[in-house]
Amino acid sequence: MATNAKTKNAISVAAAESARAQNPKPAQDASLWRPVAVIAATVTVVVSVILTIFAWPLATSNPHDLPIGIVSPSTQFTQSLEGELNKAEPGAFKFTEYKTKDLASNAILERQIYGAIVVSNSPEVLVASGANATVAQLLNNISVQLSEQLTASQGIKALVIPVSDLAPLTSRDPRGLGLNAGSLPLVIAGLVVGILGSIRLRRTRQKFAVAALAGITASLTIVAILNLWLGSLAGNFWLESLVVAVSIAAVATSVMGATALAGRAGMLTTTGLFFIIGNPLSGVALAPELYPGGLGAFGQLLPLGAEVNLLRRISFFNFADTSSQWATLLVWLFIGAALLLLAKALGLPRKR
Repeated sequence: MATNAKTKNAISVAAAESARAQNPKPAQDASLWRPVAVIAATVTVVVSVILTIFAWPLATSNPHDLPIGIVSPSTQFTQSLEGELNKAEPGAFKFTEYKTKDLASNAILERQIYGAIVVSNSPEVLVASGANATVAQLLNNISVQLSEQLTASQGIKALVIPVSDLAPLTSRDPRGLGLNAGSLPLVIAGLVVGILGSIRLRRTRQKFAVAALAGITASLTIVAILNLWLGSLAGNFWLESLVVAVSIAAVATSVMGATALAGRAGMLTTTGLFFIIGNPLSGVALAPELYPGGLGAFGQLLPLGAEVNLLRRISFFNFADTSSQWATLLVWLFIGAALLLLAKALGLPRKR
């Protein structure tokens, strides 16, 4: 009897399990399809955010307080010219008046202004395409408009205002496309070192060593391509290599330090900050003043923005101040080193 009872119970259990297998509960259905929905929703959100960050600044770019100089024979004429330009592009320019063309030229070479409009006996527009080709083209367009206005006002059939480029791009890369395209590898180098160092290396001293060694070797290669081969950079080879090496080390140590402290979340956060946010806001293609709001200024506080700005100053503006760009890179390097040392002090990451 006991054996028969056990047999009947086993048969009942097997039948119940068979019924559950044939007719899964709604809760099981939900658990089956929930990850699918989460992945699809996550991808949609991430792609939308990335597209917005990359496309919005470019699609809505307009000059805001773009610093340019004016050299004119009288304050009244200067005010009249400023009024005409503000009428055509409200809020686009921040004007600085200079008494002579030489003073305006010095201000351009020191990166205080992007260009200048000289209205005197010999009208002229001064630009610096090495600072930003887009702004130089904008000032070229202004020279055409100014030529038309002066021609109409003076009754001259053809008055052409010459444009002088005080800091031209190199003849081998006259449009500055090499540095624009090279900006992506500049930031990717540091990210790759940081990610691989986080995955493969356990000791803090190994991570410091790989940031330094990879920064040196990669920077020499990158600058050799951009400077010696393509001619996109035209400054001192060793100084430009130092800039790239410090930037790579700063990004790499920040990624490794954040990953050691916060794991995958730290890695994703720093990667998103430096690449997804920092790359489109770096000011490579557009001047910081062309971005909406304060995004351009924010981009200059990240490693790639400071690095590209510093490389341009070294290449094309020998008299420009570089202290703020160096400070930005060194601060990020300090942050990365501090994160690594903090993780070591806390015994992170924990050994399994």
